[in-house]
Amino acid sequence: MDKHLFIINPTAGKKDASAPLIEKIRALPDSENVSYALTKAPGHAKTLVREALSALVPGDRLRVYACGGDGTLFEVVNGGAGHPAFAVTAVPFGSGNDFIKTFPDYTKEDFLDLPRLTQGPLHRIDSLKVGEYTSLNIISAGFDAEVCRYMVKYKDLPLVSGSMAYKLALIDAVIKNRRNFFRLLADGEEIEDGSHPHLFAIAANGCYYGGGFKASPTSRPDDGWMDVITVPSVSVFQFARFVGIYRRGEHIDNPAMPFVKHSVRRSLQICSPNEVTLNVDGEMIAMRDPVITLDPQSVDVILPAKK
Repeated sequence: MDKHLFIINPTAGKKDASAPLIEKIRALPDSENVSYALTKAPGHAKTLVREALSALVPGDRLRVYACGGDGTLFEVVNGGAGHPAFAVTAVPFGSGNDFIKTFPDYTKEDFLDLPRLTQGPLHRIDSLKVGEYTSLNIISAGFDAEVCRYMVKYKDLPLVSGSMAYKLALIDAVIKNRRNFFRLLADGEEIEDGSHPHLFAIAANGCYYGGGFKASPTSRPDDGWMDVITVPSVSVFQFARFVGIYRRGEHIDNPAMPFVKHSVRRSLQICSPNEVTLNVDGEMIAMRDPVITLDPQSVDVILPAKK
């Protein structure tokens, strides 16, 4: 039997959308198997998922709906990843909501259609592992991680959208964080020796991050590979030219961007003399010489039912 749990982050987005959302949840059929909970603090969503999974009886499945942004989804995934009865999806109310853009056959409105979502099929996808964390989307180091850090001071400003917050954070980071020294090993092979500075390195399972940047246009979340993309340190002039191309996802195999390197791999280690700050699906996590690995066919994602 399917159990449906909606985990609502009332602080996601520009305003609290929990009241109208709860009305829609209460109107769903099969109400005895539908529940909801509001998060009260960072990390609470993870706890709620684990408690719900521990209360399941054999034969039941828990379908969890992360109602918020990519941060809420990250917490929910890390509460349930690895449990055989766990399935997850996003109900997008946050400032970014980048993960769902990886599924081009669906719109944001499709994921907001609760009756279709609760009746939707499961689609098994790959995930990325780093340390104790699971990522459905993108893990990055260097410039991108610093952009994520700077976004914190912009995303809650009035009239500043998720994409605008990312652009403002870009300006901060391009001035301060264009030179990052990494030694990179992909599938055990050294692909960068660490002697030259990098703008960033990413390992991608999904396509989009940063409020709509198509960072890894060739990624497919169910193909058994992660895309590794590295970009060396560039001048401000080069960056100004690069950023628009990068946002549109036109940087891979682009003759105008020969410095962009792309390959498909199953692991990536990022080595540095200091701790490496990672952007893991929008969460800032510092680690020593982190190893990112692909975990194929490891998470069930709920997609909206077709109309």
